[in-house]
Amino acid sequence: MVWNSITWPQNKLATRIVIESNKVMKMYEEQIFYIGVSLLLTHELDAIARHEWRMFPFICRLKDDIGYKVFVMLHIPLLVCILWFMSHPSDNMRYWFQVSIDIFLILHLGLHHLLRSHHKNEFTSTFSRLLIGLAAFSGLVHLILLV
Repeated sequence: MVWNSITWPQNKLATRIVIESNKVMKMYEEQIFYIGVSLLLTHELDAIARHEWRMFPFICRLKDDIGYKVFVMLHIPLLVCILWFMSHPSDNMRYWFQVSIDIFLILHLGLHHLLRSHHKNEFTSTFSRLLIGLAAFSGLVHLILLV
């Protein structure tokens, strides 16, 4: 195509609009991912109040005060990994981490659904279920946008 003084600025503007709209879309994708991770971390705070360690194999056999401490301490390496992968310099690594977290958020909802009748399940409030459900929804929406 031959560029002239009339078509060049228009095409340059169109290219710029496409680039900017891609940046905005990427920003929205990332915001949805951050919302999902935030809901997961908030659920983990709720999990302490709901004594989630009582449902975990092995930890449930410990005395309650020790089970609580083990449950909380196990979250330290988990949070280190989450923060590390969220800020990883490799786009490819961050992409696959986000896909993994999205899938986990969806499966996590399924796991809570399967355990809803567990005799030590305390995630019965609307608030607890909302955190889990919205995290899964965020993961699903983000996964769709990534693909």
